[in-house]
Amino acid sequence: MLIRTKLHIGYLVIFILAVCIGIAMIWAVRTWQAATDDFTYSHAQSLRAERLRGDMYRHIKEILDRLVSGDRLAQQEFESLGIRLEEEFADLRTHAKTKEETELINSLEMAHRRVSLLVRETFALLAKGARDLAVQKVEAELEQIAFKEQDEQINRLRAYYDAASARSRRQTLAIGARGELLAGIIMLLGLIWGGGLLFGIQRWLVKPLQTIGRSTTIISTGDLNHHIEVRSEDELGDLAVSINSMAEALKRIQERVLQAERLAAVGELSSYVAHNIRNPLASIRSSAQAALEDAHVSEESRATLKGIVDTVDHLKQWVHNFLFAFKPITPTLAPGDLNRVITEALDVVRPMIEAKRIDVEMNLDTTLPLAPLDEGYLEQALVSLLTNACDATPPGKTISIRSRLIQEGERPWAISVDLDDDGGGIPPDLLQKVFTPYFTTKSDGVGLGLTMAQKIVSSHSGSLIVSNRPEGGTTVQVLLPLSHPTGVVRDG
Repeated sequence: MLIRTKLHIGYLVIFILAVCIGIAMIWAVRTWQAATDDFTYSHAQSLRAERLRGDMYRHIKEILDRLVSGDRLAQQEFESLGIRLEEEFADLRTHAKTKEETELINSLEMAHRRVSLLVRETFALLAKGARDLAVQKVEAELEQIAFKEQDEQINRLRAYYDAASARSRRQTLAIGARGELLAGIIMLLGLIWGGGLLFGIQRWLVKPLQTIGRSTTIISTGDLNHHIEVRSEDELGDLAVSINSMAEALKRIQERVLQAERLAAVGELSSYVAHNIRNPLASIRSSAQAALEDAHVSEESRATLKGIVDTVDHLKQWVHNFLFAFKPITPTLAPGDLNRVITEALDVVRPMIEAKRIDVEMNLDTTLPLAPLDEGYLEQALVSLLTNACDATPPGKTISIRSRLIQEGERPWAISVDLDDDGGGIPPDLLQKVFTPYFTTKSDGVGLGLTMAQKIVSSHSGSLIVSNRPEGGTTVQVLLPLSHPTGVVRDG
């Protein structure tokens, strides 16, 4: 999983957690507000009920003042309090929220009206001078019946408000407890998420970066064989792969630079050596050739002189090849028939093939198109490859050579020349060294044949591949593109 994806998931979790916390906080605040409002309402109604209860007792007290102290203003005060009580009943009923509360208020009001009616009747008896009847009415009806009923209704209403207040208080405490639990859960989730985030950063970023840092330090010291272990498929894994690829590329560049420096040094030395060898060789050959033309030379001396000439020619060819191995190659490309070049190269080495009684199997594709090539250089490369194949193949065995068209989909893009021999093959640990100058497995070899062949094929933007055959022997593949990106192609 990519680090970007992990971060997106982390951001999503944070967003979801924040939304959940926000929703929980809004719910807690609203629930707390509702419980507080209920408690405030219950307390306010309870205060109204207490004020109503006090005024009701004062209302009844006026008849007692009239009976006991003979207060003439008691009835007027009674009526004034009655109006006030009606307003308080209306206010209490207006703020009522439930049907039960309204019914309790109405029952209390009905009870108080019955008390008020009895009080007014008592005031009427007193006005007529029937004090005894008035006292009897107060004792018999007001105190024994009406007062008790009114007190019972007042107590029921107070009990209702007390229960509502207690319920609101319990609800508020429960909401507070749930809020504390919610806060604890949020804190725990935050700690878990924070710990997970730190763990993820340590595992996904810090440790891989430390590993990459240590590895780049090792690579910077020159150890290009060191590779970073790729443990993930995210951006840091891609970075590790890129650094490994960079180290491999630097290693190849370093090897090429070392080889170029080595070849440059050998090239300078070879030019000096060749110059100092070719002049004496030319003099020796001229002298031997002149002696051969003398008619008085014996046959034995003539054979010796001919051997000198042949040896000098061999040395001249060796010096030529020695210099050629270190010179840059710039082929002159023109549309050419690769099959004809193969046939001409085979004619050059045919004496060697016939001397070892080697069979040659040719399978050339006659439908091959013309390819951009330098026939002279390419023939030289094929002669070198055929010579190596003849040297590796035991007498009586077979060399096979074939040409074929390589296609990419429906489009042809290259020609392949495959050369197989029945020799002993090349040890696997030496396959990477076969193109190194002066590397050879033959006792009498120089080690420049494959080097020169590779240079020629590379100058054609092609590739030379050497591999062992499963059934034994070696396969050499020459791959030449049908289009050359840099070479000059002239019409034939």
